[in-house]
Amino acid sequence: MKRVLLALVLLAGLAQAGTEAVRLRLPGGWVQGYAEADVLVFKGLPYAHADRWRAPQRVDAWPGVLRAQQPGPICPQKGSITVRLGRLAGRYLPPASEDCLNLNVWVPVQDPPAGGWPVMVFVHGGSFTGGSGSEPIYDGARLARRGVVVVTFNYRLGPFGFLALPELARRDPHGSTGNYGLLDQIAAFAWVRRQIAGFGGDPRNVTAFGESAGAMALCTLLASPLARGAFDRAVLESGGCNYVYTPEEAYARARRFSEQVGCALDDLACWRALPPEELVALVPSETDFEKVPFKPVLDGYVLTEPPERALAAGRAARVPLFVGTTADEYRLDATAPDDPAKSTWAGVEALIRSKEGSRAAEVIRHYRARFDRALDAYYAYMGERILICPTYRAGRLAARWAPVYGYRFGYQSPLWPELGSMHGMELPFVFDTRTIWPFWAFFATADVQEQSDGLARAVQQAWTAFARGEAPRAGWAPAPRLGGGWLLGFDRRWGWRADDWDTRCALWGADEPIPNR
Repeated sequence: MKRVLLALVLLAGLAQAGTEAVRLRLPGGWVQGYAEADVLVFKGLPYAHADRWRAPQRVDAWPGVLRAQQPGPICPQKGSITVRLGRLAGRYLPPASEDCLNLNVWVPVQDPPAGGWPVMVFVHGGSFTGGSGSEPIYDGARLARRGVVVVTFNYRLGPFGFLALPELARRDPHGSTGNYGLLDQIAAFAWVRRQIAGFGGDPRNVTAFGESAGAMALCTLLASPLARGAFDRAVLESGGCNYVYTPEEAYARARRFSEQVGCALDDLACWRALPPEELVALVPSETDFEKVPFKPVLDGYVLTEPPERALAAGRAARVPLFVGTTADEYRLDATAPDDPAKSTWAGVEALIRSKEGSRAAEVIRHYRARFDRALDAYYAYMGERILICPTYRAGRLAARWAPVYGYRFGYQSPLWPELGSMHGMELPFVFDTRTIWPFWAFFATADVQEQSDGLARAVQQAWTAFARGEAPRAGWAPAPRLGGGWLLGFDRRWGWRADDWDTRCALWGADEPIPNR
């Protein structure tokens, strides 16, 4: 086919060493990015504009040449890991602004194949309150070198993205409130469908992949009638479909938040007048994901029924899925070894009783039988309850209607063995950003980097094979279908691993949706 990117015009070199400026003509105007080695990069492209607590409005045109050489503003957030780690590493991070709906694109410099490159769109995590598609750990250059177009984007967070107010619902033409961040994500995928052909991507072959809250959002979008057709397949990394609030739960959260803010629930003028930095400063900090203050809402418009119920009944999007978790999700809780509430049996049993009610004794027996150390039981209980089993359950429910493949990521850095294969550990392998802070700490020696090179290639091979429409594979090993007793395993080596999710998740309903979730 005729080269799609012939419109690129090489310009004078940018201030960045080793890069050249490039211009690309899109339907809405010219954009100027840069070429770095064998990848073309465009950053900070606006995909939508949104006023506070209103649906995003698409952006398709702009005057003159749109400079796309630096990331755009991140969305307002309260001292998230994005901000803290960026400052610690001395890395450039764009300022926060409510006008934050922008995205980044990485494109192979070679001529695209007939129809265009497969497209991979990443949805970042951060408990729905933090994060950005422009974090250096999500740099898409190395992934793009494997023959895909990579897109990352921002979406509204915290109260800007997920605050549900009854008065907003009354004034909304659809009676909706609380899902502004999901509407942003839908708008970003719509932009990709409209515009990605101009970058050499195939708009008919879009794979969504997300981690943690990003995976939870994608799993939720599977059930949204507004997101039908947004993407062709999805990778769910450590996140399932049960992280939504009912309207009653969301309004109760909003009521408590309004007491902190000092605005009555129905006083929208007061809410809209609050400076963004003041609003995010009042967001409560919560390390237990089940208690985070802001999540998607069953509003009757964006989400018309609990996502797990839609999956089970076949009313969700029937697209292929690749789902999995790390082996030791909750070992990211670095405070646990020194906290008696998490490292002693008395503390762990009290925690289980506080969460499990009438079935606490059964749950305690289950983890007592599996573990000698209370700390190990704590890690397993929290990880399986919150992340591992909901991800598995989403895959099992979806597998009734579409191809679903499973993986388990088990790599443990020899430099930090106590953290095991904790939450997010697959990310530096998916993006091959092992030398980027904070992941650099896990690969700080040349030996460890070299020893993990093969695993990075295997992970990227699996993710990009799935994006091409194939079964995920690592070397010789294609991923088996979920439910057949095997998973695609990634640890120091890769290949098939026995699937023990049924055993680990028997307490959490491996095959049926959780009521109202």
